[in-house]
Amino acid sequence: MEPERQVEIQLGHMCNNRCVFCVSGQETALGRARPLPLAPILEQIRAARAAGYQKITLLGGEPTLQPAFLDVVRESVALGFEEIVIFTNGVKTARAAFVDEILQTGGNFTFRFSIQGATEEAHERTTRKDGSFARIVQSMHHVRARGQRLTVNMCVVQSNYESVDAFPALLLPLGASQLHLDMVRPLDAGVRTEEELAAMIPRYRSLVGPLERMVQGFPEDFDVNIGNLPYCLAPHLARVIHHDGEKTMTIAVDGEKTLSKPWDKYLVKRRDKSKPTSCGACVFDGRCNGVFEKYREMYGDEEFVAVTPERLAEVDPGRRLFSVHARALVARAFAGFVPPKPFSRVTLTELGERAVEVRLEGDESLAITLRPRAEGEGIAGAGWFSVHVAAAPADREVFRGGILALGERLSRHVTFVHPIAEDAAATLSRSIAARLSLLRRRAPFGALAWRDVRVEQEGRRVELAFEAPSGERAWVWLGETNGKPVGGYRVGDGEPSAEVIEGLRAVLAALSPGGIGARTTQASRA
Repeated sequence: MEPERQVEIQLGHMCNNRCVFCVSGQETALGRARPLPLAPILEQIRAARAAGYQKITLLGGEPTLQPAFLDVVRESVALGFEEIVIFTNGVKTARAAFVDEILQTGGNFTFRFSIQGATEEAHERTTRKDGSFARIVQSMHHVRARGQRLTVNMCVVQSNYESVDAFPALLLPLGASQLHLDMVRPLDAGVRTEEELAAMIPRYRSLVGPLERMVQGFPEDFDVNIGNLPYCLAPHLARVIHHDGEKTMTIAVDGEKTLSKPWDKYLVKRRDKSKPTSCGACVFDGRCNGVFEKYREMYGDEEFVAVTPERLAEVDPGRRLFSVHARALVARAFAGFVPPKPFSRVTLTELGERAVEVRLEGDESLAITLRPRAEGEGIAGAGWFSVHVAAAPADREVFRGGILALGERLSRHVTFVHPIAEDAAATLSRSIAARLSLLRRRAPFGALAWRDVRVEQEGRRVELAFEAPSGERAWVWLGETNGKPVGGYRVGDGEPSAEVIEGLRAVLAALSPGGIGARTTQASRA
């Protein structure tokens, strides 16, 4: 897992490569890149460690070219950073002795290699430096031979995107643990002409085929991720697409020899992004932060078509993107919803990839989460998710009113196997709570749909309402007398149908081999 707080520091623009997309190579070619003095660098990394940052990434240009590079590494180790990432193009780590010098400092390192093409031709067409591919491959061999963690980064541009399907064959034998591809950001490319930008920035729709083949070439558990590709271009690849990242503060070079104050990396990186108005209808709207404005200026918006819930279901029938499906469901369910008093508003939040929260805000909030059904039954369950209480008001009546309002709204859009009902907000006797929990785990019961749970006698009795497809109703009650579990059932007027009879038998069988409890009433008419 990534540390919660991480910092990256640019050790200067000096670089041996001249990548077509990179400001550092351009600054070096123009003679404006200079070695940075050591003291300000050490001051910044000491301040970062004192502020609680646990992971540090050393960036360039090419950081290993800085005369003070090893001094910076030694200080980072001495300060106790849990992980030190060296982001390099392999120019110096191609020498095994240099890798050994780094490792002798005793730090916990990750080597992040800047491979700008999965083939020699693509890489060197992008770096514009002969021999750069062989050096970086040699570097990875050295790092791998020493048991170090290595990851790979590539900026996606016209000169390299067609090569990406060769990455599995290149990286898997080298033991790489991660591949990150990122769409080129025009503002990070330096001062470029319109012609240079047109030659640099590919049409996103052209990337889909090579990216599909690349992802298919890696094992399922390989960490491959694609940054800043609009989800709508490849919703079937959404599990490996991301916008933004872990909370990261960046210290960059201002001018020739000055370091900036730390700034929020991903907040700044999306300042030149925007969205077409149609994006508001997309299921990925909450996790997509838009498209670079320069890209929209160059190519327009016709590529970007909102992904509907129906389209998402087609490309992800197994709901691997659980939170996206759940967020789409609750967004529809709570559109225009006015929460009951004393709650003031409703908020919807994705909690990672496996949970979505619905929160009724108030002096005391009520929150439920939708999670995959396999993670537990919770207070209610549908075919593919369960509902869990995450926060509850102390006032039981307020809790009851809120939970019933949430259940009513959700039930308009999904069929529950066992429903959100007032028992979620009630204090039940131990035997009743245990039997209800058992029924939730074993539902459904034949053709009977479980519609409601009513709580009576201050939690010493509950009544469960069921409905057959024909509309026939049946009820099962659970109680406790003298500390012993009791129960029974009743049906409506007339002879119960086979569906009702079989459903009730399934309920009784689910409770225990002997039926509902120590005492069970005979069937009665409503």
